[in-house]
Amino acid sequence: MSKSRQLAAIMFTDIVGYTALMGQDEQHAFTLLDENRLIHKPIIEEFNGRFIKELGDGIMASFNTVSDAMNAAVKIQENCFAANDFQLRIGLHHGEVVLENDDIFGDAVNIAARIQSAAAPCSIFISESVFNIISNNKDFKTHFVKEEKLKNVILPMRMYQVLFVGGETIETLNPVIAAIEKALQFCPSSI
Repeated sequence: MSKSRQLAAIMFTDIVGYTALMGQDEQHAFTLLDENRLIHKPIIEEFNGRFIKELGDGIMASFNTVSDAMNAAVKIQENCFAANDFQLRIGLHHGEVVLENDDIFGDAVNIAARIQSAAAPCSIFISESVFNIISNNKDFKTHFVKEEKLKNVILPMRMYQVLFVGGETIETLNPVIAAIEKALQFCPSSI
């Protein structure tokens, strides 16, 4: 068992309402898992990511760069919208991870999972560490959504939403920023 450490961008995705669907129509729920996998795997590979594993109705992947993780997340959401069968939540975080066998562990993994849980349906939420890396990249549009104390995370986390065509804009908790965005007729743009 060899262990190593490295920086990585971690992505968690989750199908919205999957547990309820499983209770109503188990066969359809299993079909959605297959569709979800078919959407994720080629996109993760296209952007140089590693499909780590499925966690129930969610998927965990890692990327060497934040830009690759961001591009993959947007394309996954766009393909999910195009399929129009289900909705996803996506969370991204960047930090140090422990690699062991074909799995990854560490605080960065836990934070990415918590951010995904805090994300709204049909959205991509990112941590401040991801935001800081991409903030000067004009290809990515984001806005601050909230600061929240996440379960088993010591410090409150600032979260941002990635804006893209088809994504719902989550109203910011800062009314001044919301007023400025509306005044500028801010709208999501495609990556």
